[in-house]
Amino acid sequence: MINILIESIYIQLLIVLVGLIAVLNYFHLTRKRVKLNEPPIVDYRIPMIGHTLRLINDCEKLIVESGEKYGEIYSLYIFGELITVVGKDSIGDLYRKENDFDFYSGTDVKLVVKYIFDDAFKNVNKSLKFMKNYFKVNLNNIMDRIEQNVIKGFDIYIGECNEPKVFNDSHEALKNVFAFVAMNLFLGEECGHNEEIFELFKNLVRLFSLRYISKYKHVIIKHIKLIIKKRFHEKKKLGDAWIPPTDVLQFFLNDPEIAPDLDPNNVNCNLIADIISIFILAAMSSTSYRASYALYELAKRKEDWPELYQEAQQINEQCNGNFKTCDDLDKMVKLDRFIKETFRLNADLLRLPRQCITDTHYTFSNGYQIPSGRMVSVDVLELYRNENFQGPNPNEFNASHHNSPATKLDRNFLLFGHGKHICPGRNYAVTLTKITLHHIMLKYNLRTKFENRVPRNHIGFFIAPARPGDSSIIFEKNN
Repeated sequence: MINILIESIYIQLLIVLVGLIAVLNYFHLTRKRVKLNEPPIVDYRIPMIGHTLRLINDCEKLIVESGEKYGEIYSLYIFGELITVVGKDSIGDLYRKENDFDFYSGTDVKLVVKYIFDDAFKNVNKSLKFMKNYFKVNLNNIMDRIEQNVIKGFDIYIGECNEPKVFNDSHEALKNVFAFVAMNLFLGEECGHNEEIFELFKNLVRLFSLRYISKYKHVIIKHIKLIIKKRFHEKKKLGDAWIPPTDVLQFFLNDPEIAPDLDPNNVNCNLIADIISIFILAAMSSTSYRASYALYELAKRKEDWPELYQEAQQINEQCNGNFKTCDDLDKMVKLDRFIKETFRLNADLLRLPRQCITDTHYTFSNGYQIPSGRMVSVDVLELYRNENFQGPNPNEFNASHHNSPATKLDRNFLLFGHGKHICPGRNYAVTLTKITLHHIMLKYNLRTKFENRVPRNHIGFFIAPARPGDSSIIFEKNN
């Protein structure tokens, strides 16, 4: 009860803060300034509130109607601030002009992240490089660990399902499994089934919680220190005979800047905790939601099941029930295309926010201008539902729609970003999703509880992907 009260107070304070920001921004926007050829501002009725309520309650309709009326570039008035939305023809401006649009200022829309994960933000380039290098070097080596933890996660959190078992939404079926995999992969087997660590990872995978702010560092650093002390002791005792783990924590400990002089008392645990938490918050939470869309589509689209199941059986036979390398996963061509199509049709509406950081203003290739400081975001919906980019019938699900893997950098598929700020964990995200769906098909029969689900509830911010509506799934043991 106390926790609920505290979170309620946090929310009220946040609302008050947002209101103050809106008022200040309103007066800032209405003061006299240099005349620019700005994109049109979408009509709104309530000063200071602008399009905020519509973005929260009816985001998709707002974006579609604005694009139809004003074209592929326009501005919305959100929380007292003008945000410019660009379509397919102006995306290139954001990526070709890296010095004019700042990626890290754009992610400040996530509000608290910069101020909570302070150590990682001070070393943001190093943080991203760490995660990118880890998966680039170790993905083949950790393939077996990912697979085994997925299977263990099924046993613990889904079960055998000898009798039909209903999960109220598709994300409910996966969030515990993904948290279990992340806990073991990032902090190692020493965590075992540590409930405190598991709850921490689950909260991050599920979605960032205000309640989590006050305690996350204390918990994760406490456990990191215990693991580090144990590993340094074992290394000192065994010498060259000691075999270091391949988890993320050990990858950090191998870096002399983070763990100088092999001294367990001199490890930068704050930075380790921040990088791990940011990665799980930014990558794992969105991965678990998007994988849940793929899971629901798998249960819903019976016409695609036979081909996908046949492919899963063949690959399982070829690999003797155990993936060894990424090459084994690459054989899942049909499943990869199915996942990519699911990602395309369940994408965020607005993505890749960046802030204009020119001295005075920026002029787009189409002639429109925006002042320095303006936030710019991409209308992904227009890109993903456009026949010129996606082919015929872009609004319909077609598992054979794609001829390239989900991880490939593609201007027509911006799920993992584009340019030099491409998501460092995209290969891991797709790998985890493929392994999860592969073993689900082999172990269970799936069906949806309801014939048609309620349309998805889009979150009109850049904090998370759209949440699914009613996507209840029934699991049964595959005989």
